[in-house]
Amino acid sequence: MSLSQTIIFGIIFPLMFFSIGSFFARKGYVYFKTKKDKKRKCLTQTEGKIVSVSAMRMNRRSAYFYTYEYEVNYEIITIEINFGTTRRQFRKGDQVKIWYDKSNPKYSYIDGYKEDTVAAVVSLVAGIIAVLIGIYVGMFVWFC
Repeated sequence: MSLSQTIIFGIIFPLMFFSIGSFFARKGYVYFKTKKDKKRKCLTQTEGKIVSVSAMRMNRRSAYFYTYEYEVNYEIITIEINFGTTRRQFRKGDQVKIWYDKSNPKYSYIDGYKEDTVAAVVSLVAGIIAVLIGIYVGMFVWFC
């Protein structure tokens, strides 16, 4: 194997797989960590309402993204959920129970909101596989 091939297959490809895999694995990990953290920290409950529902069409299905608002200490807080769901659970104007962190009222979640975790699981698993492929390719080129 020439020097340029060794550099490409022994350094560039492994780094590329490792970087991309790390990005996706981190996204999946952060999703699950944040979900668990909100359940632990958000102990104060209030009433809120859905102020908008955005839909994104994907082939035969749609993904729904909700924006909700609630009041804490005479301040209206508006939160946009960035991780959608394929089931339409709420309509604009629906009243919902909100759990929030008393020390950080913007840190909150909707009680009973069922997120689709499939994308987070796929991101985590695909990221881990890409990292392992990067490590394997790098080790194979340098040690075999």
